[in-house]
Amino acid sequence: REMEVLPNFLPDSPGNCNTPVGPRPQPRPFFLFVGRLERLKGLQDVIPAFAGSGAADLLIAGEGEYGPDLRAQASGTERVRFLGRLATEELGRYYRHAEALLLPSLGFETFGITLLEAFRQSTPVLARRQGPFPELVTASGGGELFSNREELLSAMDRLLGDSAYRTTLGQAGHRALQERWSERVVLPRYLDIVRRAAERRGDTRILERLSP
Repeated sequence: REMEVLPNFLPDSPGNCNTPVGPRPQPRPFFLFVGRLERLKGLQDVIPAFAGSGAADLLIAGEGEYGPDLRAQASGTERVRFLGRLATEELGRYYRHAEALLLPSLGFETFGITLLEAFRQSTPVLARRQGPFPELVTASGGGELFSNREELLSAMDRLLGDSAYRTTLGQAGHRALQERWSERVVLPRYLDIVRRAAERRGDTRILERLSP
């Protein structure tokens, strides 16, 4: 059968409009990971990139079964900080002030809602070249892709060394969220699919409820 694919989206809210979200969580620049702490999320490949001295830290928001292993791996690494679970309103502050959101998943994500959450705060993403991320990053222009640690380090250095470049990526991501992955864009498409399906089935009850 023919299929129509609808993307994920974020609800429309004042948070979509770059409203202030509070002060920086810390004075040093940082990259952010948000999600379940599971092996397939790929953080174990990222933590070594923050060993030793460096200009930026890694902040990790979330919990999961692999958390103890990751904490053990990062033991003694001063540039890695585990935040635990954060409330949505608190998380926005971390997104906004991060140099970028890191998406190092080893598995094939279905979409990656945290990518949209970063774009809502005009924050770029650095995503592994796998699963849906190449399509989403290319379509948005809101970040860079990497396949290995060397590419990730190069991408992080570019963002740290060029604030205008970071702003350009973040603005592109925010614009793409509004144009492609917002409630006001996706829901009408969904309701149109429902309407056409009801027409094919002759379901007058649904058609009446969809009428203006």
